Amino acid sequence: MGLFKKDKPQPRSSQPEMPPRLSDADLADAERLMDRWDAGLGTSDATWDCLELIARRGGFHGPQATLMEIMDGKDSSDVTQRPWRWWNEAARLANATGHHQLAGRIFLFSHLFVTQTVGGMRAGDMLETGLETPATATYRQIAATAVESLAQLPAHLLIHDTATGKVDVANALRMAEEVSGVTATSRPSNSSGYDQPFNSL
Repeated sequence: MGLFKKDKPQPRSSQPEMPPRLSDADLADAERLMDRWDAGLGTSDATWDCLELIARRGGFHGPQATLMEIMDGKDSSDVTQRPWRWWNEAARLANATGHHQLAGRIFLFSHLFVTQTVGGMRAGDMLETGLETPATATYRQIAATAVESLAQLPAHLLIHDTATGKVDVANALRMAEEVSGVTATSRPSNSSGYDQPFNSL
């Protein structure tokens, strides 16, 4: 569910936004936010606060700014999907520069958000936090990037180990393949068997 209905196409006053260009410093910020997200899981206030921080890192400037951009003629999806485009690019750059765990963790965050979090959010919650359901193509691209990165890591490595569950690389790869429809060209072996994440958010 998005924040704004799209029954009637609105005239566009600007060109579609291009993907952001990120740096190593941006990846360091992304990793810190993923650490904070993992640490806050299982604590409602910390989880909600971190969602907003994740959105703001991706270009969210607050609900009023979002509404003003759209009222000024900006395509609503350009505005509301901006954070996901940033995180998609962060995953892509992480994979390209060998930060394979980070690419996998960005996917797991996205997967948790889609499967466990956004279903309990109202439109007002999405507007306040700055995160709505990612566009299908963006979600699948994050997952496809994770497939490539996770295939480079040891299968037994715990890539998610929080109050809400544990996931090793082999099972994270399986999830990413299911979301993306992409199969890894090489496959980790010797999974530790941790495949029950996010059970007590």
